[in-house]
Amino acid sequence: MGLRMADRLESDKQQDSLISAEENRAMFDRIAGYYDSTNRVLTFGLDDFWRRRAVARLSPGPDLVYLDIGAGTGDIAIEILRQAPGSKVIGIDPSEGMLQLGREKIERKGISQFITLEVGDVLDLKYRDNSFDGAITSFCIRNVTDRKRGIEEICRVVRPGGKLVILELTQPTGFIMGPLFRLYANVVMPFITRIMSSVSAYRYLTASMADFPRPETVLALMRDAGLVNRRYAHMTGGIVTLFEGLVPEDKPSETGW
Repeated sequence: MGLRMADRLESDKQQDSLISAEENRAMFDRIAGYYDSTNRVLTFGLDDFWRRRAVARLSPGPDLVYLDIGAGTGDIAIEILRQAPGSKVIGIDPSEGMLQLGREKIERKGISQFITLEVGDVLDLKYRDNSFDGAITSFCIRNVTDRKRGIEEICRVVRPGGKLVILELTQPTGFIMGPLFRLYANVVMPFITRIMSSVSAYRYLTASMADFPRPETVLALMRDAGLVNRRYAHMTGGIVTLFEGLVPEDKPSETGW
């Protein structure tokens, strides 16, 4: 899912695979119609499982309000409503094409009164301090220009004690999973995307996974942004990694939009 993109932070010391913010938005607008179906095939349906696990770590509750960063076509927001009926979700994403598909999906499910999807930039959130009870971002934090600033902005709008959950695609490095993933990324993925969607878009996906910082680096960014009780866990052999942290209780307690 697209978020504002440019060059990597020098502190990442990674290969620069990022494209410009405008190219990123255009890319996701272009593939929006194929996004859900292509992901289901590429992940063998595991993307739904990963999202369920991520939302479960968020521990959403009824009558609470959550922020979904990089909301795309709305799957995370819908999962929050499934796990916590009566909650409310604000989802942001720079790709209007993705968001429009999400709005249609949410309307069909009859839950549009609980979910709002709107164009937004995580580096400049328009919401007031402590507006949300928690926040989640899936498959997009690797695309943020300044990750520390982005996480700081999320922390600003989440109330004291609220949780941030980050679900991200990562490149496995194990003796077995590493070679298997490279074979899949270099042979299987291009074949599938040539049929279903855009080879160039998913080549970018593979490159950005390879460039994503080590988990310890991500935890350090979360620490520097002010989060406490930080932790991470790999899933599916390291193809995805789940990060979480809490906004400290001693944060100022202003509320409102």
